[in-house]
Amino acid sequence: MLIHVLAAVAFLLVTLAIGVAGHMYFDNMELSRALVASVTLSSGLGLSAFPDSTAGQLFASLYGLFSGYVYIATTTIVLAPVLHRVLHRFHLDD
Repeated sequence: MLIHVLAAVAFLLVTLAIGVAGHMYFDNMELSRALVASVTLSSGLGLSAFPDSTAGQLFASLYGLFSGYVYIATTTIVLAPVLHRVLHRFHLDD
């Protein structure tokens, strides 16, 4: 279970790094503001700062979609060993 949680955390950190880099590159945000924008967008809270440029707006919308899929993936990574144990417990692994 610990390995799965660490894999999910690593996946989230890579996703946040992509978001921070994208906000800094496409919308010329400083590091702290880009981090806040990435965290709020990836957590599902929405935009904390509306991007000024068209490229920044396009990145923010695509990053928001990507973050939704990351949420599903990390939830699945963490729950996989639990569900695997449940299947073994009820002998449903066949």
